[in-house]
Amino acid sequence: MNRESVDEALAGLGAAHDRIAAAMFTIDSHPGLALLRSGGLGGATRTRWEALGPEIDRLWAHFAVLGDLLERARAIRNQRRPDDTDWATLHLIVSEPVVGLDNAGMPTEAGTATAATRLRLGELTGQLEQRCATAAGQLTEVDRAWTVVAGRYAPLTQEIDALVAQAGSVGLDEIAEPLAVALAEAGRTDLSDPLGAAPAGRLGPDAERRLDELTTRAGSLRERVGALIGVRDRYPRRVAELRALVEQAAAAEDRRASAYARAGQKIADPGLPPATATAPVLRARLADLDRLYHEAGWVSLADAATDLEQAATRARERADELGELAEGLVARRDELRGRLEAYRAKAAGLGYAEHDELTVVHGRARELLYTAPCDLRAATRAVFAYQQAVAALPRVMAKGKDLDD
Repeated sequence: MNRESVDEALAGLGAAHDRIAAAMFTIDSHPGLALLRSGGLGGATRTRWEALGPEIDRLWAHFAVLGDLLERARAIRNQRRPDDTDWATLHLIVSEPVVGLDNAGMPTEAGTATAATRLRLGELTGQLEQRCATAAGQLTEVDRAWTVVAGRYAPLTQEIDALVAQAGSVGLDEIAEPLAVALAEAGRTDLSDPLGAAPAGRLGPDAERRLDELTTRAGSLRERVGALIGVRDRYPRRVAELRALVEQAAAAEDRRASAYARAGQKIADPGLPPATATAPVLRARLADLDRLYHEAGWVSLADAATDLEQAATRARERADELGELAEGLVARRDELRGRLEAYRAKAAGLGYAEHDELTVVHGRARELLYTAPCDLRAATRAVFAYQQAVAALPRVMAKGKDLDD
């Protein structure tokens, strides 16, 4: 090689060295490399690091050899008067296979005859640039996968941590702690292996399922915690509402008792369902809520308040239903009285006001209806009999002639 060729080769090697130096800096400062070096890896990510770690070590070793040889060549070329031996050395460095590599791909000592492979500096720089780009791409893939996985876990972890703390304040530790454990287990699986959790930078189905399950459980816990906090913070208003509801049930039972007493006086054998006064029990349960509140038993308080609300509502509705049933019996008697008189008026209008047979039937029905207690079944049959008797008689005109129906 002449001097111009040597200078041109050195310039090309120098430019390649600068590009490789920039690439090596990119690799060394890459967030993906920091993640891989942090340890605790598993799955595909661990496999990636087991291959990439030694490769990065080789890149640095090869880059160091390139730098040493380039520095040596530049030192020789920068001498004032390089002799023939110097030019021969320069020719050797820039054009001959002076870089020896062992079976593991690591550089061997200069002059070692046991090198498995030998490369020219031009070949070394070409390989280094390509391998640096490949390594950087693999690191970017790791970082992209980590960003996707961490981006999903970070807000969920923050939310669950806050929920666990809130749950502890309202006595839901037994529900919150398993959720925290499940989050830690899922995080160990996915965050230790981002390449497995988010291949190609997109969350995989298994990781998505784990996150969805955690999100669902967190949502259930959030509702439960919110309900208990509401029970705690809204207790004065809540207990006032329940007290009003219990008193409504008590008032309904009082009305039912009055209706039962009236029906028992006026209707013989009314056949009403048995009725129990629940108001004293409800009031006792209402008083128990205060004890739970002062003991900060929020879970028990919430359940007890819900149970009391349901029980008081059922008691009120049942009392109203039975009261209406009892009042209906008396109303039925009164309705039969009105119907009997209406049929009598109809008979009179047809000219049968003094009809002996109708008078007997009417008297029997009236006696049943106006005797206390009233035999409602017999009275119903008697009124029907009077109705049938009226219907069976022919209608008469004012001159005494029959009026054909």
